[in-house]
Amino acid sequence: MMEVRYGKEPADSKLLTLLFLRKIWIPVVTTLIGLLLIGGTYFLTHVVYGPARQYEAVTDFYIDYAVQENGEAYTYFNQTTWTQLMQDDVFTTPILAALRTQGYGEEVLDESMLKSYLYATMLSDTRIVTTTVTTNDPELTMVINAAVIEAMYGFGERHKEIAGIEILEEPTEASLVALDVRTFRACMLGAISFLVVTLFVMWLKELFDDSIVVPRTIEVRYGIPAVGTIHSAECEALTRKLTNRAPVLVTGDPEIDLLEVKEALAKKGIVCESVVDLSGELPETKLMELDGMQNLMLVIKAEAHNGKRIEKMVSLAKNSGGQIACALLWDADEQLIKRYEGVTWR
Repeated sequence: MMEVRYGKEPADSKLLTLLFLRKIWIPVVTTLIGLLLIGGTYFLTHVVYGPARQYEAVTDFYIDYAVQENGEAYTYFNQTTWTQLMQDDVFTTPILAALRTQGYGEEVLDESMLKSYLYATMLSDTRIVTTTVTTNDPELTMVINAAVIEAMYGFGERHKEIAGIEILEEPTEASLVALDVRTFRACMLGAISFLVVTLFVMWLKELFDDSIVVPRTIEVRYGIPAVGTIHSAECEALTRKLTNRAPVLVTGDPEIDLLEVKEALAKKGIVCESVVDLSGELPETKLMELDGMQNLMLVIKAEAHNGKRIEKMVSLAKNSGGQIACALLWDADEQLIKRYEGVTWR
């Protein structure tokens, strides 16, 4: 009794390796595509068409807080306060006034633009305030930074909480802001992600591929003795042993010409009794031809994604009273046996 044993079919590591090597170009190409697509897009958006160069001037101020009547110093100017103060009129108004005197009019620099250029914070010590001026023009950056320094001095003079302000570090020129460009990481991300997806898809394809590429699979999967391909050296001897007499060729694949198979077998000295084509419409008379036949040779097309078709042929032969004695893997152009030469199929 014949049965299909997909669940019990062991993995042929050697065959799988050969199948993968045949298609090794696919993951190579997709890896390159991922590298160029993700990495190239990142490079164009962040480098070629990225934001304009920016220049910054960073100044550190030491704030000497005044002492209250109880002997404690004023310390309520925290990080959030300084960040907000730098955006308020208390700083922007005197800075804009200083810039106007130097020729930077409303059409060149307005208040909203100025606010986007300014930032202040405390990095660790509450007595040290760090201001940063960032623009796309190094000259403008230094001009605004000078105005920030004057505005800071003026702010200290107007508030009783501040006893004095001292500059700890003042830039002599604006420095170029280094862009955080990660083109290499983007390239690696694209390459690896495309490679992983490709390998996963290839694995799924092989997992669900019911094609037969070596005769041994017929025996493992369907329990039918295989005589190899038409080009196998043992084909003639195995056919004579398994059928005991002239075989009857049977197939359900419309792409197989049984007369061509019969002629090819005849050249090897194997005379076939008859042929039965189970493809297409099957009248009862054709199925009756299989009744009582014990010497059926099932002809299976190699690499044809025909698992369901083979199951149907096996079932029809069994239900019609016939017995499949052996199976032939049909490889008319002789490429299959050359391609998988060295794969043990017995």
